Amino acid sequence: MSSVAKKLTGILRMKFPTSQSATITAMKPSAKSPLTKWGIVLVLTSIHLILLWVYREEYAGALSILPVGVASWFFGSIIGIITALVILFLYFSILYISNVPTVLFVDTDFVLGGFVLVLIGGAIGWLSNYYHNQTERDLELKKQLDEADALSEISIALSQAERVGLSNILQLIVDSAKKLIPAAEQAVIHILDDQKEYLIAQAASGFQQAAQGRLQMRLGEGIAGQAIISGDTINITDINTDERFIKSVSISSFRSLLVTPIISGDQKLGTISIQSQLPNAFTSHEQDLLYALGVQAAIAIENANLLETTQQSLRETNALYRINQGLVALNTDELLDDVVSLLQKNFGYYHVQVYIIDPKSGDLILQAASGEAGRKMLEQKTRLSAGQGIAGYAAETLVPFFTNNVDEVMFFVHHPLLPETKSEMAMPVKIGEHLFGILDIQQAPPKTFTARDLQLVSAIADQLAIALQKAELYQELQNSLQQEKAMRNQLIQNERLAAIGRLLASVSHELNNPLQAIQNALFLLKEEHGITEQGKQDLNIVLAESERMASMIKRLRDTYRPIRAEDFRQTQLNALIEDVYALVAGHLRHNQITFEFFPDPELQPIPALTDQIRQALLNLVINAVEAMPAGGKLTVYTEFLLETEEALITIIDTGKGIATNIMDNIFEAFNTDKDKGTGLGLTITYDIITKHHGRISAENNSRLGATFRIWLPAKEMEDIT
Repeated sequence: MSSVAKKLTGILRMKFPTSQSATITAMKPSAKSPLTKWGIVLVLTSIHLILLWVYREEYAGALSILPVGVASWFFGSIIGIITALVILFLYFSILYISNVPTVLFVDTDFVLGGFVLVLIGGAIGWLSNYYHNQTERDLELKKQLDEADALSEISIALSQAERVGLSNILQLIVDSAKKLIPAAEQAVIHILDDQKEYLIAQAASGFQQAAQGRLQMRLGEGIAGQAIISGDTINITDINTDERFIKSVSISSFRSLLVTPIISGDQKLGTISIQSQLPNAFTSHEQDLLYALGVQAAIAIENANLLETTQQSLRETNALYRINQGLVALNTDELLDDVVSLLQKNFGYYHVQVYIIDPKSGDLILQAASGEAGRKMLEQKTRLSAGQGIAGYAAETLVPFFTNNVDEVMFFVHHPLLPETKSEMAMPVKIGEHLFGILDIQQAPPKTFTARDLQLVSAIADQLAIALQKAELYQELQNSLQQEKAMRNQLIQNERLAAIGRLLASVSHELNNPLQAIQNALFLLKEEHGITEQGKQDLNIVLAESERMASMIKRLRDTYRPIRAEDFRQTQLNALIEDVYALVAGHLRHNQITFEFFPDPELQPIPALTDQIRQALLNLVINAVEAMPAGGKLTVYTEFLLETEEALITIIDTGKGIATNIMDNIFEAFNTDKDKGTGLGLTITYDIITKHHGRISAENNSRLGATFRIWLPAKEMEDIT
């Protein structure tokens, strides 16, 4: 019968493996239900009794150890002892009923075997209890070691946050939660957005396909939204019975849900959640573990925020430093280009631009812009009318304006080169009430503006205002210096002209006396008889030239004598230019020069000394002809300037232009580049125009020739001295 016992023992070993993991699983009190355990005991007991019934006194009863040992292992020492006593009673009863003489089986071996069987029942129960307790301790220790390892790994990652990155640390935390909590099938971390309105999923584990609703939820919605508002851990043991869980239209794939808030001090940062398909899946210890993981997530987020704040502060300090460095250069164009480029690159803004106020129209003119879109906008000479768009509104109100949803702003102006703009901030660049321009910044999703952005842009706008004010003051100083220099040069020129005038007046006076004597003698000589015909012709020529000389001397005296208001007569400039053309028409044809005149039909007569203006125009025309020895084109325009009440005469030639070495002093006496010129023609012209309270300018054309412009007042001359 020993072979039968061996076979049964082998079968039992197959059903109950002896490896540690299999034994722990099979022998844990919660591994099988009590009914199953008692079923195993009854089966083994039945086998023992059947063999006893069949073989009677020949059966040694060795298999009785199995049901006793199994019962003791499953239910403890007391049940094992009771089972041993019951089996002994059944053994005695069956043999007795079978009429087996008592003396054949009730002997010393029976008593000793029964004692051993009872002892085995108690011993195996004690061993089972010891083994289960030791296994539980081992499992608990292993679990604690796993938790410590996971927290240690997270701590190491936190110490290397700058290199590892926040997203990787959060992913490590959710993976650890799913690994350390056996029932957890999915884990997710939600973080509050900058506006504290939405919880946005930042890390998840166990989700094959993330649902849109799980990626983002409004604060206060869902269990996660409730947990972060209350600040307490929420354990939903069964979503079907817990009233706090509001079912959605879609079918939930879990039954249990555990959510703990991620909090740092008084600041609520987000939530960490785990879920399971089993009801009542999570224990209080697992709640504590999830809370600890939430603390680690809070540290990671705070470290990331601190790092971002530090980096942001460094970027802001660098930006302000570079702008301050640019203040010294007084080169506003370079400074503005540097500012828009720096803001876009260092702070990740979608688009940065600066508008300057046009002092005449009040329009906003684009002065600097970032990126390729900015370059195209500058090429298009982009400008906004006063009050147009968000930038125009800020310029009109002198108050900063920003929005994170431009679609809600009625006066927002969309630009086709900036299709992704969702947020816009317009900051007035001003000192006091003096507005220099607008610093306009635009952002694209998912990024938005924060209070820190507003603070940064405000500081940069203040620095820009100082820079633009300094540049404006510098430009005004330069203009004042130029005006002072021009006035000083004009005074010197006037003094020179006055000296020349006095000299010419004195010379003309001295020449006039002998010239009159010569003319008188010539007239007397002309009356003499006996002069040949040839002599009369020669005498007439001399008389004509002397009269011309007298006329020239008279004009010189008229030019440099004191002028009175009554000397001015209403003069039609268009007609005067026609007269000048008539005088030089032959000369122009001879030099192959084309003449074009474009008179302004609205030009009214102006007060002028007609002969002197004619002389000035004639001087300019003669100079233009001499500048075109190979022929060319001479064009004259007249125009009435209503705003300044002036008549403008423009004379354009296609000659060689004005030499650069005489350009600055072209109206000074004896300043010429002609081989045979005296250098007095333009000086006399300048003096004539100045006496008319007018202005004259000279400049070279971009291609050929030069342009002279004369401005003459069209109103009555009342203060002429």
